[in-house]
Amino acid sequence: MLQRIQTVFLFLVFVFAILFVMLPLANLQDPFVSLQLSRYPVFFDAFDELTGRWMALLLVILFFAVILLTVATSFYYKKRLVQIKLGKYNMLIHAAIILISFFMIDSIRTQLDHLDQLNQYEVSYGPGIFFPIISLLFILMANRAIRKDENLVRAADRIR
Repeated sequence: MLQRIQTVFLFLVFVFAILFVMLPLANLQDPFVSLQLSRYPVFFDAFDELTGRWMALLLVILFFAVILLTVATSFYYKKRLVQIKLGKYNMLIHAAIILISFFMIDSIRTQLDHLDQLNQYEVSYGPGIFFPIISLLFILMANRAIRKDENLVRAADRIR
């Protein structure tokens, strides 16, 4: 059902996944360039020496997996145990997104340090890097609400 609280949480996960792609994950201060997944070829074309294109492609693939799992989870409202399993898979994918994002930015930071000895490039985290962490909390709250509904239904079945 669309009026349940877990659907609201899953909608927020969907919104934060979109924001993760649209907002910059990192910023380079000196030649101000922002690393955004929505236009990552622009970033990597500016720095051909940097490796990390495969990590950005993996993040895009994981983004589509998150979108698909979030939508599928919200439409399996009659199968609460399937919803819980999909939520666990979604949490696993979010953990992978978090790890790959931080690893990619750290890899870019170390590569820029090796390329430029004057340290003119300063890499800082952007606001988009924190959205998977917030989404992970919303998935956890949605799974908790789904489990609460499942326990309520099982208690009602025992009474009958």
